[in-house]
Amino acid sequence: MYTTIRVLRNIMYAARENGGNLNRLCESLGIVPADLSNGEKRIEGVRPVINLWAEVISSTKDPLFGLHLGLKSNPSAFGLLGYLMQSCQTFKDALNEIDRYQETVSGWITYEFVSGKQCELTFSINPLWWHASPETARQALDSAMAGALSYINILTGQHIYPVLAELTSDEVFLKAPYEKAFQCPLKLGSDKNRLTFSKELFGMPLVGHDESLYATFAQTLREKYSSLTQPEQFTDRVRSTIIQDFYGKIPPLEIIAAQMNMSERSFQRKLQQEDESYRSLGIKMKQDLALNLLQNTNATVHAISEVLGYTEPSAFHRAFKNWTSTSPAQKKLSLK
Repeated sequence: MYTTIRVLRNIMYAARENGGNLNRLCESLGIVPADLSNGEKRIEGVRPVINLWAEVISSTKDPLFGLHLGLKSNPSAFGLLGYLMQSCQTFKDALNEIDRYQETVSGWITYEFVSGKQCELTFSINPLWWHASPETARQALDSAMAGALSYINILTGQHIYPVLAELTSDEVFLKAPYEKAFQCPLKLGSDKNRLTFSKELFGMPLVGHDESLYATFAQTLREKYSSLTQPEQFTDRVRSTIIQDFYGKIPPLEIIAAQMNMSERSFQRKLQQEDESYRSLGIKMKQDLALNLLQNTNATVHAISEVLGYTEPSAFHRAFKNWTSTSPAQKKLSLK
């Protein structure tokens, strides 16, 4: 069994943004930061994954990290499979693609879908992992289940919640956070880890490509920085990496440096040689993309702040006012 770096580095990057140390996270997995640039690299065996999750929980001090991570997940985390899902016509079609290609992402967690009077999504974790480390296995399971809910909402463009969430565990750290996340009752000690939705979910059409904010965002990135396909300046290479590997969201400096297989000092020195800093570069990119989305989409300010990577709309409002001396809503009106 294996897991790809593409999946694991999303866990590591999220942990880093919540207090984790990137070097220690890499060490726990048995890799070096330079390995993060190879999304298709496989990590074999369960022990490295157990060690990583243990370090994640220790460093973030968040016993519900997996649940919180899943709620912020985007299908793009699956790489090509994620984009394939977003191109499907119905949610059932997207599920079929997951069923067909899920082993290209990881063999530790599997998904099953049953359509009858209701729509059931069942999540199974390899018994080897569960018996070796129930706590870390639970984190991965929480992330998968919460992530599925996030994908449903992104893919359908609607806020859809299950009618029932079930876990095989007899106990969890706290029951209330799960019921808040899933917006439904949580049943413990069930025969399966399962989310049950109304039967209409399977046939629900996915947000049309032209209507999807994420698709528009991706198209904006491609068009805005198409000239960077073969960047000559180091600054352009950084922009290109942010676009291709982080989908326009600005990662912490140590993460982008590791992604480009460089030390932080070398990374900063190269930017300084072009009279640029990583902070100013990130601000320029966010401002540019925010203005583009405000002008060229009908998306709400809240949705734009979310796709740009802001955890709270208020943070986006403050940043935008610093850039333009006006609010996003006022700027949107002036651009129309």
